[in-house]
Amino acid sequence: MHSFTAAEKETITKDVIDQFNQLIAALNQMNVGEWSTFYSADEFSSTIVGTDYYSTRSAWVDVITNYFSMRERQHVEPLDVRVTALTPNIALMTSEEKAEMWLKSGNNIKSRHVFTMIWKKGQDGWKILHSHESWMDEQIN
Repeated sequence: MHSFTAAEKETITKDVIDQFNQLIAALNQMNVGEWSTFYSADEFSSTIVGTDYYSTRSAWVDVITNYFSMRERQHVEPLDVRVTALTPNIALMTSEEKAEMWLKSGNNIKSRHVFTMIWKKGQDGWKILHSHESWMDEQIN
């Protein structure tokens, strides 16, 4: 494993968190075009959502496009984001979020959500190679 200076770790952490916050903004706007730019077009590996597995970026984008079409709006709020630099160009990020979705059917879903992501820095900046997300629905009072 690469030895990092404190400054290198701080820069990688800041850069990945900045990208993640922009991803969350795109999620909250339900902007699939913007959201999809955070996933590597060249080196995408896979995404796991709950128990569903997507091995291609296009399949993942299609699923999210469909999910967004069923929602009036949504709000995802990061509570804790942790970044571990693995190499100068690879980082592991884990996070916890509060999420709420207002569906076109009239139902609302409130949940505790988590991401685990592998980010890689390339010519276009930090992009997601692999993503895993899970959630647990909460009661809405």
